Amino acid sequence: MTRRRKILLTAGIVLALAILIPVFHHYQLRAATEAYIAQLKAKGEPMELAQVIPPPMPPEQNSADTFREVVALINADKSLLSTNTVYGMRMVAPGRAMVRWQQPDVRDNDGTNSWDNVTAAVAQNAKAVALLQQIIEKPAFDFQIKYDRGIADLNFTNFYLAESKRSAQRLESAALCALHQGDTVAALKNLRAMLTLVKAMRNERLLISELVRIAITAMAQTVTWEILQAPNVTDAQLAAMQQDWMDLNFIQGEENAMAMEFVSGRITTAKWRSSSSDLQDYLEGWARSGLSDQPETDLDALKIKAKVFLWRYWWSYPDEVRNLKGYEVLMKSARFAETNASFQTALANQRNELEKLSPTKTNNDFDFFEDPAKADFHSLLSEELISMSAVFNKVMRIETAKQMTVTAIALKRYQLKNGKYPASLDSLVPGLVAAVPVDPVNGEPLHYRPNPDGTFLLYSVGENGVDDGGDPSLEKGVTGPSYYWQNPHALDWVWPQPATAGEMQKYYAAQAKKAKN
Repeated sequence: MTRRRKILLTAGIVLALAILIPVFHHYQLRAATEAYIAQLKAKGEPMELAQVIPPPMPPEQNSADTFREVVALINADKSLLSTNTVYGMRMVAPGRAMVRWQQPDVRDNDGTNSWDNVTAAVAQNAKAVALLQQIIEKPAFDFQIKYDRGIADLNFTNFYLAESKRSAQRLESAALCALHQGDTVAALKNLRAMLTLVKAMRNERLLISELVRIAITAMAQTVTWEILQAPNVTDAQLAAMQQDWMDLNFIQGEENAMAMEFVSGRITTAKWRSSSSDLQDYLEGWARSGLSDQPETDLDALKIKAKVFLWRYWWSYPDEVRNLKGYEVLMKSARFAETNASFQTALANQRNELEKLSPTKTNNDFDFFEDPAKADFHSLLSEELISMSAVFNKVMRIETAKQMTVTAIALKRYQLKNGKYPASLDSLVPGLVAAVPVDPVNGEPLHYRPNPDGTFLLYSVGENGVDDGGDPSLEKGVTGPSYYWQNPHALDWVWPQPATAGEMQKYYAAQAKKAKN
């Protein structure tokens, strides 16, 4: 064999290996991914769209069209409620809140309004409020979302998420206005409509929808607190309000949303692998949106195309496996919290297991917004795991708020019947609650004791999981203007008591000083 032929043969072998090895590696990675998906299916994890998609909604039960009417009215609204919301339970000191409806005017960060102005604005929104109250009879939305297109192709404007929050804000303002006028019946109906929005959105099954449900529930909790301060509220009204709160479930909502996110994400992943144009269009859409901090050059575009090619055939598979393992961790956390009524242990296990899955210990995560050309495509799918895991903390907070709200309502009912608050939460069982209320943070009973002044102390151990004796102060070294009762840095989450006149005066003085500066 001549030297030239040997060189050509060697070059041919090298070229063949250069082609075959990556091809072999591609199929090896794909097989490993498919094997892992098969394991998940064998465990019973929902991996197909038919397993996670909401059940069909009979037209006679669907309030979507009614809500669209509400959206049109709110979008056309030019009243002061379009820019100013009347918020309930304004915290003025740790553990202390202003009874909003008792105040002579409505002061907030965005100005001061008279109750006459608020009443007029609420009247302008009367038709929208009435439509929202109609949804109470049919608490379900089906906006005909096309989940089969994959998560990346969902049009989130069809979910009316911002409009749902604005609707809840209108209801909150209307409820507080009604309380100021002494109309507890109207206030309760508006509160019920707020909680109905939360129920109606339960089948949208996306994390962003769950976050909006949580936000609306937090608004409803402040209205509930305000109603509990009303002198003319009855036991029957409180019983109905308590049941509405007990009907809410956020752990199951998170499970459903997580399953939908990952199944629809798999649809998107398959589309991106089958066509480079789909992923390229998605990324270029980000660039065209102006969200990227860096201008794109021709060289940048070439780098991105190369990374898209490498991701489609090689990088995407370990990325998907890591993402699916994270999905397992998140689902296991939710199920543990639901079964054991304790988020604290579930959160600790979740953090430890997600840290093991971290693709790198550097900051080279997929951050297309910061600099598209430098984005690490190895974590294109799995980089969302940490932000998705943060939803679990929010679920813990709202489940705790729900449990404490139900308990506070039961305490008020006991006080109405007996003229005083009970010596312990045991006295609420079984007439007012089925069992002693549990703190979702650690699974132990909520902490409670009556105060000598006729009020009570009710609290959860809070984010740190430590019983600090019902201290609502922020942790040592943490400063900030927020007195939010469920602040993540609060020592304990204490159910607020009405602020005294002195505390109110001090708060307004501080606000005036802040405005001058």
